[in-house]
Amino acid sequence: MPLSYPGKEKVCILCGKPRSWGNKFCSKECKSLSQLKRISLICFGCGKEFQVRPYLKRKTNYCSRKCYWDSTRLKKERFCRVCHKKFIAQNSLIVKGFGIYCSRECQHKTYPKQVKKTCPRCRRIYYVCPAWAPKRTFCSKKCQDDSMRDYVSSVCRKCKKKFDLPRGDLNRGRGNFCSWKCYFTYRGPSTLEEKMERALKLAGIKYRREVKFNRFHADFLIEDKKSVIECDGEYWHLPPRIQERDKRKEKLLSSMGYKVLRFSGKTINKFSDEALAAIVGKSVFG
Repeated sequence: MPLSYPGKEKVCILCGKPRSWGNKFCSKECKSLSQLKRISLICFGCGKEFQVRPYLKRKTNYCSRKCYWDSTRLKKERFCRVCHKKFIAQNSLIVKGFGIYCSRECQHKTYPKQVKKTCPRCRRIYYVCPAWAPKRTFCSKKCQDDSMRDYVSSVCRKCKKKFDLPRGDLNRGRGNFCSWKCYFTYRGPSTLEEKMERALKLAGIKYRREVKFNRFHADFLIEDKKSVIECDGEYWHLPPRIQERDKRKEKLLSSMGYKVLRFSGKTINKFSDEALAAIVGKSVFG
């Protein structure tokens, strides 16, 4: 059975009769009677029951002005819950549940100074004030941000230690070293040089690594073909100062009769080891 609404059936909301006047009531008499509605309340002063209109209900209700003034002016002797000192409290506060402490200082003594919590990310124990305890979940902003990141595992090229890092850092070419110390003290080949070395082995080309020419070092020297292969990463070889140094190195090698083959980091990473071996072999033997 469908629900029925007073507005849909056009009946008076007070007496239920069909409406012939107004939007809610059937007559002015019904409207006037609806405004005479009262609710029962208990006086905070004398405890008697009295009736008022609904919009006059307050947190503290009094049946008369006399009860209001008597209750608000009335004071009682109380004993502090902390220091047990006698003090005077207003009756209006006692009725509301206050009047327990003699001062704000005694009230604050009952509060815990710090709340002990454990960070779900780093498992570190930290302390916060009671007001922040429900809102605070992590010990720091870093732990909060790290908890929302997608982490992947990687192995440090220097100390071979396994560590986690955000996937965004790995996509930007990071994740080779676990710390700045390992990064600055590393003296081995770069990832581009390792891939080029695998390509040279697949192509069957004999080479030597890090061969010194005066004050320059060549990445790969192929003595049979009088060729030098340089792996230029965009990060290290992009500054103008480094580009000038590469030009001086290439001029020196050319004067000594060597052919310089440069491969950028974007080109090396674009192809697989087999495809890169074919390109390098064609460049060296072609």
